[in-house]
Amino acid sequence: MAIGKMISAAISIEHVVKQYKGAERPAVNGLSLTIETGEIYGLLGPNGAGKSTTVMMICGLLLPDSGSIKVFGIDPATNGSIVRSKIGVATQDIALFPSLTAMENLIYLARIYGLKPDIAKIAALVERFGLKAKAHELVSSYSGGMKRRLNLIASVLHDPELLILDEPTAGVDVQSRTMIIEYLQEMNARGMTIIYSSHILEEAERLCHRVGIINEGKLLEEGTTKDLMTKFNTDSLEEVFLSVSGKSIKS
Repeated sequence: MAIGKMISAAISIEHVVKQYKGAERPAVNGLSLTIETGEIYGLLGPNGAGKSTTVMMICGLLLPDSGSIKVFGIDPATNGSIVRSKIGVATQDIALFPSLTAMENLIYLARIYGLKPDIAKIAALVERFGLKAKAHELVSSYSGGMKRRLNLIASVLHDPELLILDEPTAGVDVQSRTMIIEYLQEMNARGMTIIYSSHILEEAERLCHRVGIINEGKLLEEGTTKDLMTKFNTDSLEEVFLSVSGKSIKS
C-alpha cells in the first residue's frame, strides 16, 4: 500500500461551513474534526446531517464557503486531483456497469484510475470476496450482496491511503457482511485509514476506533464507543446517539 510519508492527521477539518444556494441553514455549520492516519473513524448522523456534503468536500468535489480541510496535509480545494488519487470511495449507490462482467468492470475501472490493469491482482481480489465462480458473468445477474462486494473491490483497485465508505453493508446477506468487515479490518491493519458511515451502529461499535456524531452540520459528540457509552451510562451506541442527537440514526 502506498502510504508514503506518515502524517499524524489523515484529515483535518477546521471551522468548515457549506451552505447550498436557497437553503435555510448550512449543510455543514462550523464543523471541526481530526481523523488520524491509520484510524477507522465512524462518521455517524441521521439523514441530512451533513455527512455527504462533508465527504464531497474532503474529495474536493465541493468547496467550503469558509474554513479549511486538509487530506494528508493537502488542500483538496486547490489540489483536488492529488487528493482524489489517494482516496477510494464506495457509496451506497452501486457504481458498476450491469452489462459488463465483474472482470470487465474492474479492468475498465482500473484504466479509469490510470492504471495498467493487473489481472492477477484483480482476480485475487475477486476470489478473496467469493466471486470467482461468477467473475465472467454479467453484473446484472448478481445478488445485492455480490454487487456490494464488487463495489468495494472497485474502490480499492488503486491502493488508496484513505477509504471512504457509505453504508457498505446495507441490505446484504450475512456472508457478504462478514467478508466486507473482515476485509476492512485486514486493510486497516496494513495502515489504511477508513471513514465509515453507516446506520448499523453495531458495526460502527465493532469496527471504529472513534466515532463522531454530527447533526445539522455540527459535531455534537466524539470519542471511542466505550468512552461514549460510559459517559452516557449505557451499553448501547444507539442510546448514545439518541441522547446526543435527540433522534434515531435512521430518521
